Amino acid sequence: METKGLPQYIRIATQIASKIANEEYKEGLRLPGLSILSSGYSVSPETVRKSLSLLEDMGIVSIKEGSGTFVRSKEKAEQYLETISVRQNQVDLSNELRSIYKEYASLGRQMIEISSKLVDASANPLPSEQTLPNYEVVVPEDSDKIGLTIGELRFWQCTGATIVAIKRGQNIMVSPGPYSHIHPGDTIVYVGAPSCKEAVEHLLTSKGIKTLYNINDQITQAIHAGELRYIAKALDAEVGDLTNFEPLTKGMTNRSYLFTCKNQKYILRIPGEGTDHLINRKEEGEVYHTIQGLGLCDDVVYLNPNNGLKITKFLEGVHNCDPYNKKEVQQSMDLLHKFHDMKLKVNHAFKIVDKIEFYESLWEGQPSIYPDYLETKKNVLSLKPFILKTRGELCLTHIDAVPDNFLFHMVDGQESLQLTDWEYAGMQDPHVDIAMFSIYSGYDLNHVDELINLYFHGNCEEDTRTKIYCYIATCGLLWSNWCEYKRHLGVEFGDYAKSQYNYAKEYYEIAKERIK
Repeated sequence: METKGLPQYIRIATQIASKIANEEYKEGLRLPGLSILSSGYSVSPETVRKSLSLLEDMGIVSIKEGSGTFVRSKEKAEQYLETISVRQNQVDLSNELRSIYKEYASLGRQMIEISSKLVDASANPLPSEQTLPNYEVVVPEDSDKIGLTIGELRFWQCTGATIVAIKRGQNIMVSPGPYSHIHPGDTIVYVGAPSCKEAVEHLLTSKGIKTLYNINDQITQAIHAGELRYIAKALDAEVGDLTNFEPLTKGMTNRSYLFTCKNQKYILRIPGEGTDHLINRKEEGEVYHTIQGLGLCDDVVYLNPNNGLKITKFLEGVHNCDPYNKKEVQQSMDLLHKFHDMKLKVNHAFKIVDKIEFYESLWEGQPSIYPDYLETKKNVLSLKPFILKTRGELCLTHIDAVPDNFLFHMVDGQESLQLTDWEYAGMQDPHVDIAMFSIYSGYDLNHVDELINLYFHGNCEEDTRTKIYCYIATCGLLWSNWCEYKRHLGVEFGDYAKSQYNYAKEYYEIAKERIK
């Protein structure tokens, strides 16, 4: 069943329900564990937990603490799938309406852009003895662009050229509008820089080409033609070489798209809602410059320090660290320890308490959704004196060292591991990274202690362990406030947000008892 546009955890719940309805999972059967399901669906265990919780609420499965998840009702699964089918139809209709509106708005912007170019050209005329160069291209009989309009092709945005006429048989259509259709054998007359010729040929002759402008509304809102030219230049290519854009799973902070340029795959990152307040992109650029060539991650191909657009090479056969696979966790902690031991320096710090206050300020006076927030905040901040007393030398710290950012992949037949997404990185106590890994993984106290032992290879001092508990509490409150800000922007994180708040409360109590 198609579930486009629905939240990720609902899509996964629907796939599991389909297997139950088809009796691939029979009633009474114990479902695979969280680590297996999360690996199979390429998502975090927290997302799978949300999916199973939804299915339990619908009476489809039953979750037994300590035993696992069991199939409860095939009939309920079938009813759920019928409900989802209706919802998907509503989503499809909404998306279609939104697409039509965006197309209308985009054409308006295109007309304004072209008008501005014409005004500029009039203000700076060519010398009388110089003529404006124009070029011609014939639309191939088998082109898959036949039947599309000039507007649908986003001809100017994708090539940098402007169509001035279309020759069709004995007829010439001068200055065709955006609704003019492309026919087989048309001779398109256009003007532009000589460099646009290759892009025009590519646009009309490439099969199945999906340009940046006809794949997704979100990209249309975030990228404009000028930015495309910078991206193409960074890849030593023309705009028309940027093809086959496909949206990847939306992350918590950003949106990402897979695309192709000259047979090489890349990932384009577009900053998400509100990240202009959350992340300093110039500081992010400084971090990437500092770690360049150290083997911690692939070098960034392109990074715009003003708006956060980033391009990296796509890695084939990648999978994230499974937080319940001890071998992978040990490898991740070893890489993290190696990075910390480098004791790298940058000119900015990630101050957790300041960030807690800052994220709260972004609520613009709105109260927290948690009635006991002020008490929880007071308790968590009371741990600061112990943290300051026990923390060691500050160095460049990843801050967002969660399992999803540890990438395993093959290089020349050998398994390789790298740490990605450095946008929050700054000077801090490196042991904060252990706390971040713990809370994103949904670890209980036993798993937290095991993680600490893996990082320190069993040689962690008790004050350091207590300090990490303090960091779990403070980082839990930090990301809870972050989630509340995103909620004000209309982005919900559900159980993940609540779990962060619970970490703040629970680990304050654990740390407080040990500090005594």
